[in-house]
Amino acid sequence: MSVGSHVAKWGSSLAVRIPKPIAEQWGVREGSRIELVSRGEHLVLRKKAYDLEEMVSRMTPDTLQAEVDTGSPQGKEAW
Repeated sequence: MSVGSHVAKWGSSLAVRIPKPIAEQWGVREGSRIELVSRGEHLVLRKKAYDLEEMVSRMTPDTLQAEVDTGSPQGKEAW
């Protein structure tokens, strides 16, 4: 699918709108993480791929969250 879009000012940066049909096809919405890759005269947008090992490696004692006890099973939960 190919559609046109425009560059707009957003604060001190520039922004490009992703048309709704492409956003739906791509599975992105407001807040989705994407990567921009510059390849000569081309700009490639792609969904941000998360790497669990890399994310865990950035954890520190300050960023760890305490466990939360949600109580006894209320249905057929497997604990």
